[in-house]
Formats: sequence, C-alpha cells, structure tokens
Amino acid sequence: MFLSAGFMYAFAATACWAIAVFPFTTASRQVPVNSMNHLRLLLSTIMVAIASLLISPASFAHIFSAAYVSGWLWLGGSGIVALVAGDFFSFRSYAILSPKHGSVLTTLSPAAALLFGFILVNEKINWIGIAGMLVTIIGVMSISLGRSQRNTIPDHGHGSVFKGILYGIFAALCHGGALALSKKGFIEQAMDGHPVHWTGASFMRIAAAMLTIYFISLVRGKTKEAWQQLAASKEGVKNTMVGSVFNPVLSVTLSMITILYIDVAVAQTIFALVPLFALLIAFAVYKEKITVRSMLGVAAALAGVVLLIWRNKF
Repeated sequence: MFLSAGFMYAFAATACWAIAVFPFTTASRQVPVNSMNHLRLLLSTIMVAIASLLISPASFAHIFSAAYVSGWLWLGGSGIVALVAGDFFSFRSYAILSPKHGSVLTTLSPAAALLFGFILVNEKINWIGIAGMLVTIIGVMSISLGRSQRNTIPDHGHGSVFKGILYGIFAALCHGGALALSKKGFIEQAMDGHPVHWTGASFMRIAAAMLTIYFISLVRGKTKEAWQQLAASKEGVKNTMVGSVFNPVLSVTLSMITILYIDVAVAQTIFALVPLFALLIAFAVYKEKITVRSMLGVAAALAGVVLLIWRNKF
C-alpha cells in the first residue's frame, strides 16, 4: 500500500487546515484576532468534549484524574504554544499577506519539528528523508514567496509585508515545536501505564489553549471587550464558527492521530503542504490563476513528499 494510515491522516489534517485558512483570514479582517480566538477556542473545546464523550467516554473521564498530570503538562503545553501563540501569529500573517501567501511560511515548521522531535523524543530521520523535507520546503516556498508574488500582495491596512513574513516565521516555529511536545505527552503517559486516547489528547490541547486565552484576557481586563467586538460583527462570528470546525476541531484531532503513526518531522512536512491545498482551493473556489512557476513548485513539493514516504526503502 502506497500510503500508510499515518500519511492518510496527515493529508486529511492538512486539507482541514487549508480550508480553515480562508474563513479565518476573512474573520481576522472583521474582528480582532484576540476576540476571534475567544470564540474559536470556546466552541472548539465544547465540540471536542462532546465528540470525546461519544467516541470514548471512559477514556475521556480518566484524563481528569491525577494519573494524567504529565499528559496535561505536555499536551496542554503544546496546545498553548500552537493554538494561542502559533495561531495568533498565523492569523496576523494571513491578514497581512493573504491565505495563499501567508500559509507558505508553514514550510518552516518541519525544521522546528525535526529539532524538537530529536531533543524531546529522540526521533531521527535519515538523509533521504531530510532531502525530501528540503525539496518539499523549496517547492512550496517557490509557489508563493517569489519577488513577483510578494509585489502583488495588496495592502489591507494590517501591517507591512515584512511584518507579515515575520509573523509567519514565528507561527511556523510554534507549530513545529508544539507537535513534538504533543508526541512527548503521548510517550510519557504510555510509559506511566496510563496511555491517553487521541480524543483526550485533542481535548487537553484545545482546553488548555482556551483557558490560557481567557486567563490572559481576565488579567488584562479585556474579556468584555472581546465579546463586544464579536457582537459588533455577525459576519466575523459566522466565519469564525465555520473555521473552528476545520481548525482546531478536525485538524488538531487528525494531527494527534497522525503522530501516533509517524515521526513528528515527517508529519509536519505533510502539514507544510497547506499552501499547496490553499492554492488549489483558491483556484477552484476563488478563480485565482495558477502560474507555471506555481505548478513547478507543486511538482517539487510532491516529489519531496514521495522521498519522505519512501525514505527507508532506498
């Protein structure tokens, strides 16, 4: 079989991230990112809790016991890094650069995942796999961040292109590192004799992020303001609700399943194909043109993925 279960889950998670980019980009231009996150993470926590109770109620109940403190530290910490810090930078980047251009910076995440995966869980990858990662990164970056592509980015009044790229780099580092933290959480719980189910892991990540957002707002006295800003934009609320179903509910859950099967650096490289999926969505839904350069970038990215999948066969 060409694709293992891990790769199929990874591609499904990537598709969900790419779909979510569009409503979230629109929402980030209608309401402040902080307000959007208040609604997004609250809705996501509720949805994942309901799904966990339906899929594995016994496992879900267990995560609230003392035996899962380690899981909460690692998985909850990964949720804070990815869904609070990482997504804040992502949304700011998308608002400035657009989904097609902003999502290309996710290609830097595999390097962070490779580094932290080695440090935290001793994951290694051979030179063929590293070559596959590099080819994928180069291919995806060529799709959207060439000089001519940067010059076509319209000014939406949310900051300079340089600032958008900087936000995108910070987001990539957060997401890559967070995936390694999640894998560490799975391993620690299994070693303690209390493995965590993927539904529980998803809840830990999203709930920890939600509690962090609300705690920060409470300390800053911004909670009321966040909801007032949401109330002032029905379209912003609608777009946030649509995006929340795909990210973090589906994307985070699928990514948790993915890292049960494959290394975090490999998984994050597949996730870095978000720009490719976004490019196809932009073409199919928004009728944006696909250039020859973009097609060559897509071909290179796919070649890199093939190298990754078959890295141990050579």
